[in-house]
Amino acid sequence: MTTTVVWIFLAIVSGSEAFAQAPDDAAPGGFFTPAPVPAGPGLGSKLSVPGGTPRGAASFEGLLARSDGDTLSIELPDQRVMRFQLNQQTRYLPDGQAGRLAAFRIADVVSVEATPESRGYFTARSVRFLRKPTPAEQAEVLECPEMSYRWENNVIDSAMLDSKQDSRKLSLVAKPAALVEPAGSHLPAEGAGDDLIEAIRAKVNAAFERLPNFRARLVTSMFHSSTKKVKWVPNGVITAEIAYEGKETYSEIQVDGKRPANAPASGDADYMRSFNNAWSSGDFESIAHCVFDGLEDSDFHKAETEHSEQGDLVVYEFAGNRASTCIAVRSETQVAYPSYRGSLKVNAKTGDVVHAELEAIDVPKGFPLDRAERSVDYGLVEIGTERYLLPATGYWFGCYRDTYSCFLNRMDFRDYRRFSSDSVVRFAAGH
Repeated sequence: MTTTVVWIFLAIVSGSEAFAQAPDDAAPGGFFTPAPVPAGPGLGSKLSVPGGTPRGAASFEGLLARSDGDTLSIELPDQRVMRFQLNQQTRYLPDGQAGRLAAFRIADVVSVEATPESRGYFTARSVRFLRKPTPAEQAEVLECPEMSYRWENNVIDSAMLDSKQDSRKLSLVAKPAALVEPAGSHLPAEGAGDDLIEAIRAKVNAAFERLPNFRARLVTSMFHSSTKKVKWVPNGVITAEIAYEGKETYSEIQVDGKRPANAPASGDADYMRSFNNAWSSGDFESIAHCVFDGLEDSDFHKAETEHSEQGDLVVYEFAGNRASTCIAVRSETQVAYPSYRGSLKVNAKTGDVVHAELEAIDVPKGFPLDRAERSVDYGLVEIGTERYLLPATGYWFGCYRDTYSCFLNRMDFRDYRRFSSDSVVRFAAGH
């Protein structure tokens, strides 16, 4: 199987390989990481790649987005984001006091000279100021999710907005209509049309807010195919116990039935993504919640009604721009936040979202993958005396650019139970 890495999809390298450290700050909404491949060079690259293995130094030019002091991110002209490791040997040449990372400003045009490390990651040797951004360049990077995610931990100084170019004024923004006052958990009467979206949004948000602390068993089955007629070849199994307490932590991690060397007693999402195998995170925060968090009601369009064993399912289609982190893809040191389209299947009687899927579109042409999709099927789970809508089965799917080399991860969530309880819970009848 070709080696590559991507956030939103699954990687397909041997599941028995050890974990590798990577500059990984996950944004919310769910991400995927496949197997490593030499990262493509950026603008002005001097990267030498004899035999397909990066050697020597590479130079990248782009807009400075963020740094937490340990990593630094820049946005390239094609909207890919490059992440670099920083260390004590990294030199800083800002437009001001030399030697200080914090002397840079967000959106500065910089040149980063970096050396490739193992598995395609880069360590910055120097970060050099080139020039101030144009107003268009500044606006571009200020909309990049890489900058807005965890902005409070960004050690780079804020960009100085030109007051004459600042569009953040009440007189210039559209005025939204008043929200409908909540009327309990009842849905609008049948035939109310797309007004149902308001009730679905309220239910999704309420369900997210009331998620309890719980545990679950996650079994990830990995497959790959290299033929036009897809033939899924098994590629390993990763199992783990998930504890959810506002965020996900993982324990009892096993790869093909064996505990990885140096595996921690409890790992976070970053640790799981450091696998050479693809991994996703944020499943309990829900695709649906992420989608509603970034779209207006008018962005959803009723497509059809399906008949199923669960009853009538209303299908809504939607599309989102790259400012969202609902779908993000990482290939080693590169990150892409592509636009996306997707659909939700909603139980017409209860308003429960029973299926959600997203597909990345407009992936930058320099990115190793050109296809990335994810989907989740939800079911009602009884925990104690309460019922919660939680993931039952999820899929991450992706293909390498212009090839039939594809991969698929199937994630099954089992044995939901309260965080402090050992009792096994089962999906309610009919789900």
